[in-house]
Amino acid sequence: MITHKKGRKRVKIAIASGKGGTGKTTLSVNLTAWIRDIADRSVMLVDLDVEEPNTGMFLEGKVIERTVRYRKIPRWKQETCILSGECAGVCMYNAIAFLGNSVMVFPELCHGCYACSDLCPSHSLPMVDDRIGEVTLYQASFAGSRKVFPWIEGRLDVGREMATPMIAQTIRYAENRGEKSQIILFDAPPGTSCSMMEAAKRSDYLLLVAEPTRFGLHDLGLAVKTLKKLGKPFAVVVNKDDPAITLINDFCAKEKIRIIARIPHLRKAAGIYAGGGLLYGKIPEIGQELEKVYRHILEISEEMKTE
Repeated sequence: MITHKKGRKRVKIAIASGKGGTGKTTLSVNLTAWIRDIADRSVMLVDLDVEEPNTGMFLEGKVIERTVRYRKIPRWKQETCILSGECAGVCMYNAIAFLGNSVMVFPELCHGCYACSDLCPSHSLPMVDDRIGEVTLYQASFAGSRKVFPWIEGRLDVGREMATPMIAQTIRYAENRGEKSQIILFDAPPGTSCSMMEAAKRSDYLLLVAEPTRFGLHDLGLAVKTLKKLGKPFAVVVNKDDPAITLINDFCAKEKIRIIARIPHLRKAAGIYAGGGLLYGKIPEIGQELEKVYRHILEISEEMKTE
């Protein structure tokens, strides 16, 4: 949780899932719009699925700012190198190869830890900028309302192999630009890889979106194990809920995990989604479930203030 200059606190909530296609982005966008439109609270939406951001399928936005983001990688200076080979010896990621009379740097493997640069006896591996993507700040709006909210999208350049530096920079940008937002919602990358963990470790709380299928149950189990290892608090939202299928209910009861909302499985919702529309204003049952999620966020926000 971040404390504002005036003492008011804001909470960072990551909406994640054990697999893609569970409705994570659908929940993120509709919850953000509901909080701004119905609850009339200040909220920011941040798309951290930097390899394939898609919140823009459901929102209209005016570009306020677009910035290029960089990471640091080493560049070999042949003219000063004494060929000690220490750089290759300290690199844990095999991003540097010492070839006897030359040094090769593999940027795709570099994690930007600075070990090679800092420990080089001749200072022949200075760290330089390497472009990785863009962060865009929008003033977002949605159909039928004049209310707006900040929406940030991180987008990794095509061909880049490592998403975590871009995710970390997008989050830092959001923290710096979200001073007026009481709630920051992260649309996290799917799965349980490093990308999801980067979003999770920088959040105060997580909502895991799960669908009641065998695949959904399996991947929810992986996400739960991951967050328990990270020591992060979380709850579950069931999407495409069918009262006749109790897979997720049984698992959460056994693991003592709270299910805070159940988005019903409706053909009408699929049609609205396919057209890029928001669901809560057209399907009252979904609006009611979003209110439950919002109330839960208020609860955990109050609990965190007392810690």
